[in-house]
Amino acid sequence: MIRRRLLLWGGLTAAAVLAVIVVPLGLRQLGFFRVRQIELVGLHYLAPHDVLGRLALERARNVFDPLADLVARAESIPGVLKVDVDRRLPGTLRLTLTEEPPVAFARGADGLVPLDATSRPLPYDPSRSGFDVPLVERPDSGLTRVLDLIRQIDPPLFEEIVGVRRGRGESVILELGDRRVWLEATAGAHDIRELETVRRHLERHGVPYRELDARFDGWVVVRRERV
Repeated sequence: MIRRRLLLWGGLTAAAVLAVIVVPLGLRQLGFFRVRQIELVGLHYLAPHDVLGRLALERARNVFDPLADLVARAESIPGVLKVDVDRRLPGTLRLTLTEEPPVAFARGADGLVPLDATSRPLPYDPSRSGFDVPLVERPDSGLTRVLDLIRQIDPPLFEEIVGVRRGRGESVILELGDRRVWLEATAGAHDIRELETVRRHLERHGVPYRELDARFDGWVVVRRERV
């Protein structure tokens, strides 16, 4: 009896494995499951037609075809960090893309060039996407690293920054219209959070300031006039 059960379970397991392999192979031969539509989700900066062009999908592609090559093509597109692909029967592939966020603009030969957190150029068209990020004097990974940290920890401050540049020594200067913020180029998450706490306190109590200087460990100096 035990042997029969083992043989039965073994047969069922083999049949299940065979079905997993054979059924998709069979469905891939049916025109009913040919890919007719591509859905792109999560695009904020890249143009959909550019993404579709880089994917270069074959006309005979089936929704049950392996997805590894499609994911590899999508993740090779500059500006794309991650891609998830879902099948939606009978003929739709849905791609959810995560893009590299721009943190700064630098001036280029043909206008403003978006930069990522490491100061690499991104293939985004700001006139199409309508995004606005601070201006740096030139690509500088030290400046864009600080900007990306602020973007993640204190988005309201990031939105206020008009430009950023190197200051004296190892300092970084954030220009906020008629106000200014000083940071060390090596500033970390703790420094940004301390700065955020001071800013919120000043705004909550209506205290005006022209400069915030967070270059001192554990201290944020508030100045009524620029130095």
